Amino acid sequence: MNLNELRNKAEADFKANGFPTTKEELWRFTDVSPVAGAEFSRQWKSSGLAFDPLGGIAVVFENGKLSLEKSSLGALPPGVRIGSIMDLVDPRIGTLADSQSAFVAANTAYFSDGAFIEVADGMELEAPIHLVFLADLPGAEFHLRNFVSVGKGAKATVVEEFIGDPADRSIPSYWTNAVTEVFVDDGAVADHYKIQRESKTAYHFQTLEAHVGADAVFSNHSVAVGSALGRNDIRGKLTGEGGEAICNGLYLLKDQQLFDTHLFMDHAVPECKSHELYKGILSDKARAVFCGRILVQKGAQQTDAIQNNKNLLLSRGAKVNTLPQLEIYADDVKCTHGATVGELDATALYYLQTRGIDPKQGHAMLTFAFANEVMDEVNCKPVKAHIEALVHDWLDKVS
Repeated sequence: MNLNELRNKAEADFKANGFPTTKEELWRFTDVSPVAGAEFSRQWKSSGLAFDPLGGIAVVFENGKLSLEKSSLGALPPGVRIGSIMDLVDPRIGTLADSQSAFVAANTAYFSDGAFIEVADGMELEAPIHLVFLADLPGAEFHLRNFVSVGKGAKATVVEEFIGDPADRSIPSYWTNAVTEVFVDDGAVADHYKIQRESKTAYHFQTLEAHVGADAVFSNHSVAVGSALGRNDIRGKLTGEGGEAICNGLYLLKDQQLFDTHLFMDHAVPECKSHELYKGILSDKARAVFCGRILVQKGAQQTDAIQNNKNLLLSRGAKVNTLPQLEIYADDVKCTHGATVGELDATALYYLQTRGIDPKQGHAMLTFAFANEVMDEVNCKPVKAHIEALVHDWLDKVS
């Protein structure tokens, strides 16, 4: 099936099935009726938002369209192709993301731009590829499709950053609907980061699909502080022996935000590893959903899989629904999972106060320490500094 046929089928599926409801198991804690009931346009205008480049290569999309003027592509190394997915072609586009999902189907049918990244065999890129998605067009919908291919023995870092209007003012909402497909070939290393700081009234949904080969390493680090309603669907498949997937996430929610994380890791072959750590900090009446599922298929012996979800509630009005799951069909495995929901340790707060530390400062210190376990996993220094600044800024607002 070629891409045009795929898009036509996805449009038919989306029109036939519509948006999911809370009657469906995968959506029972997340009501998307605000998106389903809204009317969005596909108009365009240039963006007035600023961003801080993380060095290296920057690919900037403003309100759903690539801006070559704001991008910094320069002279790309031989063996590296970067540009718009509307101009560059690969037969694998659309083969990972499942159009049975309403949001993926809508994206496949209607995507109008996105990033295409291809790193040839053996290439090692030291600087990160920074994908910047600026959104400040009220009432619009942005369907963005990203494709990343890291060849055999190659190494690359890709950062996706979604930026909305940071001002604390009420504006009509917009809808970002993104899909990213990542192919990590044998022996390759792909480091992927996502920073979501959309407008406080925005709707944000993204599906990330990763295909990990033999002796390859794929890591995904996700930070969410924005949007009124959002969800990350992260799905990885380990298809070659010795493959490894690392997925870490941090969601910082306040006011009445709702953010949902659904993670699925498929161990299809023996001797693979997957480690997942997700942490949430919630204030006011914010809500979070975490559903993590690890599948160990029959014959996938010597699997090593660890999954943890830890949540810190800063107010009695905040709420978390967490559902860690293991599905194992092999007998020689090492698999663990766990989830916690709690408050700051009153004894630790009291200890800091006895050492002369102001209660507000002590509160911020302990909260930052809780988040720091995830940030310690970030290997890219510019990205780590950027995330730490975002966390500090968020804590200043909620403390």
